[in-house]
Amino acid sequence: MKCTQCGRPASKYQIAAGGKTREAVLCPACYAALTAREGRRCPACGMTLEEYRRTGLVGCAECYRFFRRELLPAVKEIQGGTAHTGKTPAADAGENYELLLERARVRARLEEALKKGDEAEAERLGEQVRALNKAIRGERI
Repeated sequence: MKCTQCGRPASKYQIAAGGKTREAVLCPACYAALTAREGRRCPACGMTLEEYRRTGLVGCAECYRFFRRELLPAVKEIQGGTAHTGKTPAADAGENYELLLERARVRARLEEALKKGDEAEAERLGEQVRALNKAIRGERI
């Protein structure tokens, strides 16, 4: 694709102006010049920082990268930090967590063995799943 303004290699951008959205094929330099005139806009969805400030909502995932410097203080204040900690429970969340993970891994291997038709391996893995189920329930293995 070529920029409609200067003919250099370009990308498609969604440009929002006057409540309407249009598609534009622009090179990065022409896009930067356009957004400098109209206020900075997210290259993916066309949202402006002013729209974020008015609504409190970003338009897309790219907005977080594009407006990073401006959004970072708000994210820190709301979430208490910027590092994603994931969904792994704390160390004291339960003894069974590791057993549950192991059971999921063994079940996945069991499914593969069944797909391949390896009955001996499937039987062995089935026994492991049953033993893990007992351990999870707190029964003696």
